[in-house]
Amino acid sequence: MLDLAKLVSKSGTETTVCFDPAFFQALAKNASIDACIVSTEDGFSPLGSSRNFFALDLGIPEEEIRELANWNQSRNERVTLVALRSRRQESLLKGIVLAPGEGSKSYEHLPDGHGPPNRSFYYNVTYEAIAFACTVWRARKLAVSHLSWSGCFHQDIATTQAEALGHFCDAHPSDTPASFTFCGCCIELKHFAGIQQLGFDRGMTAHRPIRLDTEETESATLIHLDWSHDVGVDDASD
Repeated sequence: MLDLAKLVSKSGTETTVCFDPAFFQALAKNASIDACIVSTEDGFSPLGSSRNFFALDLGIPEEEIRELANWNQSRNERVTLVALRSRRQESLLKGIVLAPGEGSKSYEHLPDGHGPPNRSFYYNVTYEAIAFACTVWRARKLAVSHLSWSGCFHQDIATTQAEALGHFCDAHPSDTPASFTFCGCCIELKHFAGIQQLGFDRGMTAHRPIRLDTEETESATLIHLDWSHDVGVDDASD
């Protein structure tokens, strides 16, 4: 695991931003992570390679994970996080958040869904996934896979996700994670060039809450995101 940066919040809490090409199972087994944000893209992907491990560790049937991921990827038109909490007391992970990405149906409906990475989408999806895992599950070691198409990860996505992490830590010092790890395939060191620059303007921006509609089902917590009249990042002086 490679440490990329030390993120210091306004209150002085610290979060180490890391990179590891390993997948979720290896990181969980060496206690490097306790919760995952994973793209709903299945098949030859981080989810596809980890689904059996998730099922065994969390005590959730593999077919249930597959169906929820496929629904969020291909049929759900709303930007939604599917939070699956562990059903086993002795599990390595507290839970996983199945997050939409560039290949999801909800991304297609964004005004600029076919252009460069949509900053508001990646910011808000990441912020709310972190917020749920850290405040509800009390997770402290998070990992995220690429939320882009396979092979299409972009520096702007990593920078925006680190910015969301920084704003969460500023707003919730008691829930600050100890580490945040970019992991798995399609992410390379070159994608992290922008993260080193985030410290220069700390304090100039802050998070602006968006509309959330939380729905509890028998198998998962669905968190629907709506920023149609909001912006995820705001000038702190306003």
